[in-house]
Amino acid sequence: MNGYTFAIVMLLVVTLPLGAIITFIPYLTRRTESFGVSIEAKYYDDPEIAGMRRTYATVTGLVSLIALIAGLAAALSLDAERHLGWLLPSVVCAMLGAHLILYLRYHFRMRRLKAERGLVSLAMQETVVDTDFYRERRAHSMAWLIPHLLVAAATAIFIAVNYDAFPDRIVMQYGLDGTPTNVVDKSWGTLLFPVWMQLFMIATFAVVNYGISASKQQIDASHPRSSLKRNLIFRRKWSAFILTMGFLMTVLFGLIPFHQLYGFNSGILLASILTIVAIILLWAIRLGFVTGQGGSRIRLPDEPGEAPTGKVNRDDDRYWILGQFYFNPDDPALFLEKRFGIGWTMNFARPLAWVILLAPLLLAAVIILTVELG
Repeated sequence: MNGYTFAIVMLLVVTLPLGAIITFIPYLTRRTESFGVSIEAKYYDDPEIAGMRRTYATVTGLVSLIALIAGLAAALSLDAERHLGWLLPSVVCAMLGAHLILYLRYHFRMRRLKAERGLVSLAMQETVVDTDFYRERRAHSMAWLIPHLLVAAATAIFIAVNYDAFPDRIVMQYGLDGTPTNVVDKSWGTLLFPVWMQLFMIATFAVVNYGISASKQQIDASHPRSSLKRNLIFRRKWSAFILTMGFLMTVLFGLIPFHQLYGFNSGILLASILTIVAIILLWAIRLGFVTGQGGSRIRLPDEPGEAPTGKVNRDDDRYWILGQFYFNPDDPALFLEKRFGIGWTMNFARPLAWVILLAPLLLAAVIILTVELG
């Protein structure tokens, strides 16, 4: 696989799913939240609010398409080794930049609209808590990480058994055309780098899976029973995705020592990377459209409908900075669902949230230092 082909395939594999996700985010969030601002579900289809969603989707979709076309044109005309390295980040930044600008514009517009029109009834607000919620199976067991650990152990054993057979110079990085760009002396640190990365990812996915299970319950006050069922399904589906994604990534890093020892075509490794990335992104998109945030798009099996309670969710906008960052020192919850997009965030008023946020950076620095020192 030459540099041009790899760049084009990587651009398509990464940017097409990303463009789809950011374009349709407003349609995947809960009906009780619009651009990071809480509203009553009955206002979701309000012409002005619906118009914001359409404009956001149209503009971000067009920007994503233009950025992708420009990236592909550049990939075909620029020197692979000298210029292609910045193309993907540039295209991604253009897409995310359009998303951020439009999000902030409509976030502040929604806040003004809410203040002017009173989009949440003050008299009917209620917080619903199910006392049996944490007795339910909210995520898959951590035991599903055992295969990940076995792959990491097998990788470490393979390296230990074959240490003397590895070449004296180890390739740590390849260019887009498959040419080695970073070659270092053999050492335990350099050979075990894939194992350190496997363990790092396993720990990360374990924390994410725990966060899915332990995150604050968010039940729709107007339909508590059905929203609870949807939320439990939502958590389990995304837990399965996280655990499977972690296994695929662990296997991918496990291929590196085989490549270093047997020297098979680097195109095979690149193809494996692209395949796994494509599987992960396409699965994430499918899940997003099937579940929606919190399970809001999940269709439950046919059963008698739940009569609305007449209540609305409690308005806690004051704890959400820009509708994205939750900061509430009075809330013991550490993990909770995002307001815009799909997934989870943390309560940044809790010191542990900052530990979890910064620990991966520290661990990454330690791994790099370990490799450098051999």
